[in-house]
Amino acid sequence: MATWVTHFRIAEELLIKELPVSTIDFLVGNIGPDCGLIGENGKPTPPKEITHFEIEGKINSDSFYQKYLSDEKESLSSEFSYYLGYYIHLLTDEEWIEFIEQKKKEKVYQEILNTPEYINLVKRDWYGLDFLYLKNHKDNIFWKEFQHITDFPEYLSFFPQGQTLEQIRNITNFYHSRTISDDHEFIYLTSYEVDEFVENTVQTVKELLNQRMRTQLV
Repeated sequence: MATWVTHFRIAEELLIKELPVSTIDFLVGNIGPDCGLIGENGKPTPPKEITHFEIEGKINSDSFYQKYLSDEKESLSSEFSYYLGYYIHLLTDEEWIEFIEQKKKEKVYQEILNTPEYINLVKRDWYGLDFLYLKNHKDNIFWKEFQHITDFPEYLSFFPQGQTLEQIRNITNFYHSRTISDDHEFIYLTSYEVDEFVENTVQTVKELLNQRMRTQLV
């Protein structure tokens, strides 16, 4: 799944293009599927099968769209904005999974695939790039908007009351309390690749939204 900063960046790019939504609700929707909280068993509650609308183990963004966005809704409403952000998160994750599947064909990935170290090695690069991006972009929507959220409702019944706000605080604390060393060598993912992924995904989302919605949104 894409990192939280990747989701923030895509949300921000769409907002810059004047997507007609409520900013905070749309922004939180873009991390909505990741608001399952990890329990003592190491698994999120609700499980990803529910939060990511998985069918046969695969994310199905269309399933979410059909349930929550297929009916005409006022584009500037808080509910619509959250649902649209949630949908875009699922689309982004689908694109990310395809992207990483291609990365796995590279020699450096082949050398660590199916080893116990695989997840830690690749995610150190993924989140290291998040830390680097936030360090170099103090005007990012995470700093300007997300970290200042103090209240948020639940729009989806499978999240207990207050859980989304709790995860907002968890994500904020995560980026405030961690970093990456200046001399870290990015082997499994580069900033250029993430920049390209964000650009391509924004374009994919724009095209899909304009096809699916009755009016041109972006």
